[in-house]
Amino acid sequence: MIAAKIIFGLITIIIFSSLLRVQYSNQLRLNEKIIIIFIFLTSILIISSPSLLDNIANLLNIERGRDLLFYLYIFLSFWGLIRSHIRINKLASSLNKVTSQLAIISSITTKNKKDELDDKK
Repeated sequence: MIAAKIIFGLITIIIFSSLLRVQYSNQLRLNEKIIIIFIFLTSILIISSPSLLDNIANLLNIERGRDLLFYLYIFLSFWGLIRSHIRINKLASSLNKVTSQLAIISSITTKNKKDELDDKK
């Protein structure tokens, strides 16, 4: 049991420390980092004393602590899904903007090259 706690603790530390090292270009906002730190500390607390999860589940009228953990996982997965959808939409709009700017620049340079060729003739 102690080895499992150590292994899960190390896995949790590795996962969350890699999330906190995300650069600003990925636009992880400050409140998301605070949420991630809160989840990290909570997971370390649950790993160190699993009976705490059962006590919290009893307070919320949930039969088992594992069910509470599953409900929290569903909630966090839904949050991640929505956040990923928002990021994909932002990237798509940025890509559309760059594509339209490139099309405008390309048409201007093509017109300028044609004008230069006509002047040479």
